[in-house]
Amino acid sequence: MTKQETAAEIAGTIRAFLDGAGGHWDWDDFTACPLGDPELESIRLEAGAVVLPLDEEGRVALVRLASEADRLAQP
Repeated sequence: MTKQETAAEIAGTIRAFLDGAGGHWDWDDFTACPLGDPELESIRLEAGAVVLPLDEEGRVALVRLASEADRLAQP
């Protein structure tokens, strides 16, 4: 089963994680549940591969991925 989330929702999930604003299991749910859109799935897989706890390199990678999701959200 795949989730059908929008690019804007993906960007928001990543930013919430970066800001510490997500729920306790939100990041685990995001990284564990495949997405139906191949481009968003690629972002999800990259985000899930970032080593935790976040270091500066991981933070930069997630900011880049959130920006990529924002780009995909543009009409």
